[in-house]
Amino acid sequence: MANTGLELLMESLKQLIYCDHNPSINENPFVQDKWSQIQSLCEELESLRTFVIDMEVTKEPLEIEKARNLKRRLKDVVDDAEDIVDLFLTSAIIRNNASMTMCVADNCDLSPNLDSAIQEIKSIKREIMDTKMQSHPTQGLHPASARTSPTRNSSSEVLKEEIIVGLEDDSMVLLDRLTGNRKQLDVLSIVGMGGLGKTTLATKVFNHRYIVYHFHVRAWVTVSQAYDKKDLLISLLTSIGKLEPEDLEKLKDHKISELLYKSLKGKRYLIVIDDVWSAKAWDDLKLYFPNDNTGSRILLTTRLSEIAFYAKPDGFTHHLQFLTEEESWELLCKKVFQEDRCPQRLIKSGIKIAKKCQGLPLAVVVIAGLLVKGEKSVDLWEKVAESVTSYIVGDPNGYLDTLALSYDHLPRHLRDCFLYVGGFPEDYKIPVRRLIWLWVAEGFIHEDSPKLMEEVAEDYLMDLIDRSLLIVAKRRSNGGVKACRIHDLLRELCLKKATEENFFSRSGYLSSSKFISCKDKQRRLFADSKFLSKISSDNSAPHVRSFLCFNKEWYFSLGDERCFHPFLLIRILDLQTIHTSTVPLALEFLVHLRHLALWSEVTKLPSAVCDLWKLQTLILKENYSGFMNLPENIAKMISLRHLWIEMIISIPDIHNPTKSDVFSNLQTLSMVRLDGRAESLLKRIPNIRKLGCAVYGDQKDDSFPNFALLDHLETLKVIQPEVLQVESLLSNKYFSFPVTLKKLTLSGCRLPWFCMSNIQLLPNLEVLKLLNYAFEGPSWDTGEGQFRQLKFLKFQNLDVHQWDAYSCNFPCLKRLVLLECYYLKGIPENIGDIPTLEMIDIDKRNHTVVKSANRILEKQHEMGNYELKINVIGFLTSIR
Repeated sequence: MANTGLELLMESLKQLIYCDHNPSINENPFVQDKWSQIQSLCEELESLRTFVIDMEVTKEPLEIEKARNLKRRLKDVVDDAEDIVDLFLTSAIIRNNASMTMCVADNCDLSPNLDSAIQEIKSIKREIMDTKMQSHPTQGLHPASARTSPTRNSSSEVLKEEIIVGLEDDSMVLLDRLTGNRKQLDVLSIVGMGGLGKTTLATKVFNHRYIVYHFHVRAWVTVSQAYDKKDLLISLLTSIGKLEPEDLEKLKDHKISELLYKSLKGKRYLIVIDDVWSAKAWDDLKLYFPNDNTGSRILLTTRLSEIAFYAKPDGFTHHLQFLTEEESWELLCKKVFQEDRCPQRLIKSGIKIAKKCQGLPLAVVVIAGLLVKGEKSVDLWEKVAESVTSYIVGDPNGYLDTLALSYDHLPRHLRDCFLYVGGFPEDYKIPVRRLIWLWVAEGFIHEDSPKLMEEVAEDYLMDLIDRSLLIVAKRRSNGGVKACRIHDLLRELCLKKATEENFFSRSGYLSSSKFISCKDKQRRLFADSKFLSKISSDNSAPHVRSFLCFNKEWYFSLGDERCFHPFLLIRILDLQTIHTSTVPLALEFLVHLRHLALWSEVTKLPSAVCDLWKLQTLILKENYSGFMNLPENIAKMISLRHLWIEMIISIPDIHNPTKSDVFSNLQTLSMVRLDGRAESLLKRIPNIRKLGCAVYGDQKDDSFPNFALLDHLETLKVIQPEVLQVESLLSNKYFSFPVTLKKLTLSGCRLPWFCMSNIQLLPNLEVLKLLNYAFEGPSWDTGEGQFRQLKFLKFQNLDVHQWDAYSCNFPCLKRLVLLECYYLKGIPENIGDIPTLEMIDIDKRNHTVVKSANRILEKQHEMGNYELKINVIGFLTSIR
């Protein structure tokens, strides 16, 4: 696993050495006094880092245990050194501030020993060097290269008939693809998480009578993570029926491969390659599959989307879905009762059990195995229903190890990210934006120029989804992932691994998981508010770096400054589910904070918060639409990347801003007030990517804010709060947007429809939402212009009567939403001819629009287009 702690410690030391923009550091006498020790420690760590990068577990059992122990020792040493350095920095800042010293000095030991940290680092470096010399006298520590050969699978061993539920549609899709008219050799893939039924589906298709009739030769081989190429070739030949394994073992490798090639030459064959984990496995086999234009097919099963793409970039990939609740119940009944019916008394608890398996066939089968052996009593079934996951995790057959293969296969940089998700509550839909910001603040993500850390983190997220380890829970209007979740069994795997590696602790009754108490030197806590009170009162978690709370609680007190004394080293403080009436001044003690999320209705942010120079993310939730003036020293937050406050905020105006007044790292800002001096503020946020703003002004202003100044802007939301004014403040203004814009939301602006031509010209615009009289006037003629990349278009609460448009205006549109447009006489008929259009959402209260949508649908059906769907929604439905 990548040593995140080591990287963060190096970062902290370099900030101390090279920080020339922060007076609390570069003008601090306590820091200057220890400068030589800080530099020595940094040099020792840099030297240590070169050893750690190439350190891997080797294949010999004795060396495996040695390496594991060394890694644990390394982690402990780095954690201790990190605590010493960060406590020293806290001490230096507090001792240099008289008011802070009076509050803290009596309660905290702020005299850390940097020399002891240096000695510990030297000690662990010697241990690593000694281990290196003992294990590999001439080569050092290298990754393991040898493999253990798995037991060979013959087709008769893996192709047993099973009780199968819910795969009829899947098998028909594959049958059609496998037996189509295409003569060239084709490669198809089945992709899905472990235990989802990929092998079961492949078996069902492989044994289908039409497949048996259609193909001259069928063969099956299971690869798995560790394999031997010769074994795979022998398995294929054995599956075909060419000689016995004992006879094939005697042949040389080239003879075996030649025999396989000749066995398939000129024939129509189907090869199933099951459980592929690496591109190398495909490369080792593909040379022996002749392409004679006979209609031959290769079917892969894998957990990794990238393998399917590698095997054939334009090939067909079937993403296997979870079972529905009904299918899960049907499978459970068939496994437990075979041909009999489930007794009436067990149906209620049985359906509950099936639901808790969350559509994973492996989970259903494991629980069925338990139920079939036990008594058919209501008490037992109710007991199982309450603890489905626990029963599966505790199964003696080790089914959790099947899922653990996916974790073991993860590259270093993804392991921390994956384990972190396990800290969230059971069945929790995790907002992707929140998760990415947390990953960055935790130090899991490193900048990969020219990509931002958030972009790298999004790549990591998609990688975990492609590896079937995370599930898409909700999508954005442009098709991106808005929220994700993790299957309960994979979450249990995360909890198990997190415990083994002391990665995080979960404290409190947040789920069915048992209570886990706070351990010594625990660095991450996912807990409830009661545990926050406990730590605050008894200082029981002095080493904690991250605290995330998920239970909702009203009126929790954070007013006591001593509440934060146990958290002097904390980096992540996420309390956005705990309502508090204040933003406490004591936050200024938390000088290492990178991520702060609170839920409060305060209208003023304490200026002391702006001294948190490491803070990357500040989130402030509230319950009503209020206003907040930010402190004059807000620009001191030099590391700030995301400022998300659910109020309209005013940033103090600076007439002649200098370099130190520019928020150079800021990427997200919402919801900021813009008025006549908007251009001055926009110039201070040159790298903003996502902006929400409320525009104010008067008739003397000559223009809409010039957003074209923001040449990195991708998402923009503009509201005009005074939408009910007799005349819009913006209706006669000239406006322009940057070409980088991908998502635009306008609300209350009351712009004339001819201004839409400026928006049409945006080359990268994918989402356009026009809300609450964003545009005003009885008709909009789209004209000849094109929205070249627009995928999502939404009208809501507009006064438009007539809309004229053609399919060519929206060549990429996938979804059209029309809500509360009560005067609209209908949808342009040609909209239905857009080839990419998948869904039209309409409000049932406008009968004319409903009728026109149905006419469009009928016309498309007549033309053979059954892909288009019409969704007529009710009064309370919201589409974002």
